[in-house]
Formats: sequence, structure tokens, C-alpha cells
Amino acid sequence: MPHAEHAKGARRGPGRPRAAPKRHNGLSTRDEILAAASALFAARGYEATSTRQIADAAGVRQATLYYHFTDKQAILMSLLSSTVTPALALARWLDAADLTPEVRMCALVRYDVHTLLRDRLNLHVIYHLPGLVSHDFEPTRAAQASLRDTYRRFGRAVLDAMHRPDRADLLARDLDLVFALVEAAVPQRQWGGDESRSAYAASVVRGSLRLLGIEEARIPGIIASAAEALDAYPGAPGPKAP
Repeated sequence: MPHAEHAKGARRGPGRPRAAPKRHNGLSTRDEILAAASALFAARGYEATSTRQIADAAGVRQATLYYHFTDKQAILMSLLSSTVTPALALARWLDAADLTPEVRMCALVRYDVHTLLRDRLNLHVIYHLPGLVSHDFEPTRAAQASLRDTYRRFGRAVLDAMHRPDRADLLARDLDLVFALVEAAVPQRQWGGDESRSAYAASVVRGSLRLLGIEEARIPGIIASAAEALDAYPGAPGPKAP
């Protein structure tokens, strides 16, 4: 494995000294490396970007980069997985929480779309990078399939709770539309400022509930209950604004 000597000795101490002051307030060293890598991958391409260039752009020594990542492929995998794993972690917590199916679904949609729109690392560009081959995405595809299945399961629970046999078959065929609506938020990250992204996120949340056939009069209460649930989530902070 390339740079195995770095990986073996990477965690002997508490960390490595920085080569330069932090360039992004609020980001950890690991996230600064990811941010630098994402920007360089987008500008130069994955194959043309070296770990030394990533370290220089992040303002850290190359040894610091290898303290956090074994190689460039590990950086790419981390970037890809970070588009899915936060929502999967929340879904596991929601499964165990005492919530109605509608609130559970709304909380997942709200959290997921805000996470995508907050995308400080510009992850939406990663999926369109030249030079990547299909196997680069396999771990992320598996995680995405798991998340899609979770959306289906949450959606099915909403339909079952509605007791609407006259609409259940039709809505069941449309369950994947909720997941598709959320995923469509990814390219929206580059348009507008925080205010427009917040409005877009709110529209996605409302639209998801409407797709499931929830009555309009119930939607504000469900959204409020989902916000309360996210405030209690002990994992990554819930969405306040994108």
C-alpha cells in the first residue's frame, strides 16, 4: 500500500504540528484536508492531484495528512461516504425514538436535505470528477442503497398509519420519489445564499410530506414535532439553517 510507513506510525502521538495557521475557521484539521482535497479534485481532477498538493492547500505538513488518512484513495472514500453516513446514523436513532411515522420521516428528510445543502466541502462536485472509475463509488453506492431502503421503510410506515387503502397502492409506487426529491438538493448547493437554500429546504420537506399524501392541515405540526426531535438528537447537530 502506498505510504504504508506513514499509516503504521500515524497514531503514535496526539497529533502533528501544523505547517501554517488554520485556513477555515470552524473546521477541524481533518475537515480542512477534506476541503482542500475536494477543491483540488474539482479544479485539477482526482488523478492529477497529489497528497503533497492537498497538504499544501490545507496548510498542513504531509505527515499530518497521513496521520488522518492512509492515502489519497482514503480521502476520496471519506468525501464520498460523508454524503450518506450522517443520514444513516440519524435514521438508526429515529428507529429507536418514540415518534409517529410521519414525524420520523419528516425528521429524516429535514436533516438529510439540510446536510446536503450545508455541504461546506462542495461534495456535489465529487460525483462528476473525471478519472474516477466505477469501483471508486461502490462503498458509497451500498450506503446509498441502504439509505434509499430506509426512506422506503419510513414511507411505508407512514402509509400504513394513514389507513387509506384507496390510495396506498398508488402511493407505494411513489415511495422512491421522496428519496429522489431529497437527492435533487445536491446541485442546489451552488445556487443562492443561505436564505434561498433555507427556503428550498423547507419546500423539500413540505413536498415530501405531500408526496406521501399527508393532509395539508397536519403538515405544520409534523414539521414542528420533527424539529423538536432533531433538537434532541445526540449525534451531529440538527439543521438550523443550511
